[in-house]
Amino acid sequence: MSASPLNRVAIFGGGVAGWMTAAALARALPAACTIRMVETACAASRGALSTLPALRGFHRLLELDETSLMRAARGTFKLGARYSGWTDQEPDRNHVEGFSDTGANFDSVAFHHHWLRAHRRREAGRYEDYNLAAVAGRMGRFARPSEDPRSVLSTLSYGLHLDAAGYVAALRATASRVQARAGEVAEVAVHDGSIAAVILADGERVEADLFIDSTPDGRLIAATPETEWIDGSAALPCDRLAMREIPPRVDPAPLTEFEAIPEGWLRRVPLRGGDAVTLAYASGLTSDEAAREILGGEATIASLRNGRRQRAWSGNCLAIGPAAVQLEPLNGDDAQVIQSGVGRLIALLPTADSSPLAATEYNRLMAETFDRARDMAVLRYLAATRTDPLWSRARRTEPSAALAYKQAQFESRGRVVLYDEETFVEGAWVGAFLGHGITPRRYDRLADRLPADQADATLARLRGLIRQTAEAMPRHADVLEDRP
Repeated sequence: MSASPLNRVAIFGGGVAGWMTAAALARALPAACTIRMVETACAASRGALSTLPALRGFHRLLELDETSLMRAARGTFKLGARYSGWTDQEPDRNHVEGFSDTGANFDSVAFHHHWLRAHRRREAGRYEDYNLAAVAGRMGRFARPSEDPRSVLSTLSYGLHLDAAGYVAALRATASRVQARAGEVAEVAVHDGSIAAVILADGERVEADLFIDSTPDGRLIAATPETEWIDGSAALPCDRLAMREIPPRVDPAPLTEFEAIPEGWLRRVPLRGGDAVTLAYASGLTSDEAAREILGGEATIASLRNGRRQRAWSGNCLAIGPAAVQLEPLNGDDAQVIQSGVGRLIALLPTADSSPLAATEYNRLMAETFDRARDMAVLRYLAATRTDPLWSRARRTEPSAALAYKQAQFESRGRVVLYDEETFVEGAWVGAFLGHGITPRRYDRLADRLPADQADATLARLRGLIRQTAEAMPRHADVLEDRP
C-alpha cells in the first residue's frame, strides 16, 4: 500500500525560520498540497543575519537571485569573522577566521603542521596570513571566487550579511503559493500525542496533516509528548540580546565583527545604510537599562534560551528555528541550523500518516547538529582569558565530552577530530583553535622531511602571493556600489 501524501501543511510563527521553511516546501511539495502560514506578532523579524557560505546553496535551490536578495535585504558580503578582546591582558589582540582554504598541503602533510613547525622558529607570521579571505577581509577587499582551480581566488568563498526583515520579504516573494495571514494561537488541541487542531484567538480552527512550529516559545511543539527543553545556559551564559542600528561606516569590511567586553560580547554586522549591532549579556549581571547604555541609545531587547528540545519532531508537529533550538549567535552561523532543519525535513518528508521512523532520524540528526555548533561557541568562552565575572563563570563550566576530546587531541598533536553532523569543517576548527591561542604541543614530524630553509621559502612565497592577490581585489564598498 502507498502512503497517503500530505494535503495540508500549517506553519505557525513566521520570521526567518518560518519563511525559509515555507519557501522550501513551496518548491518541494506538489501543487495539490495546501501550505498555510499564520504569522504571530512575537515571531516578527528583527536585527540582521550573519551567514555561512552554505546559505547561498539554499538560495540556489529556491532560484533566489542574489542581486535581488541583496537589494531587498540591504545585503553586504561576508568573507569571515573578526574576534577581538578575548583577553583583557592584550586588548589589541584579534584574529580573523576567513572563508577560504588556509595555505596548501605540500609534501602530503596538512598545512597547519608546516605552519606550526615554522612558528616555533618565529618564521611563519600569523596563521590567517595564509587565508585569502582573512587577508582580503582585513583590507576591506572583496571578489567572487574564481572557477580556475589554478588561481588562488578559487580557494575563496563568501557568506552574506542580511537585514532579517528584508530577507523575510525576499523569501515571501518566492513562495506566492503560501496562504499567509496574521493571527495568534489561543489553544493547541492534542489527541493521542498529535495535534488535532490549533485554535486562533479569533476562533478559527486550523487543521493540517503537518504542523510546523516556528514560534519563539515553541507553543505548538511544547504541547506534544517528550519535547522538554534541554537547558544549555551553564556553558553559554548570555540570556539577553540587545539590538540597534547605528550609522554605517564609510568603508565597511566584508567581515562580521565580534568584540568581547566585560558584560558579554558585541557583534557588528555591516548593512547598506547602517550597521546592525547586537549586545549579548546575562540578565543576572547586566540590566536591560545598562545594556541600552552600552549601545548608546534605544535598543530592542530579546530573550535568549540557550538549548534545544528533547525532540524537535513529535507526532505530526515539527519545530524549527527558535522553537527547536536557541544558541548564542557567536559563531557567525545565523540560519545554519534552520537550513539544516529544512533540508532534513524535505529529505525525510512525512506522509499524512506520519511514520515515527522519519521523526526519530530527524531528531537524531538535529540533536547532533546543535551539539556540534554549540561546542564551537563554548570553545570561544573556554579559550577566553578575560577575568570579568561572566567570562570567568563560563570558563569554569565543564565542556561536553566531545569538545573536551576534540580540544585535547588538538592541543596534543594538532589533530582535529570531526564528528557526524559538523557545521564547521576541519579548517574552521583549526582557525578557531589557533586564533584563540590554543597551540598544539607538537606538530606532525612528517613535516620535518622538508628542509627548514625550503619550507620557510615556500611559506614566504605563499604569504606573498595571498597578499598580492588580496591587494588586487576591488574594495568591498566599490563592489557594493556596482550592484543595484
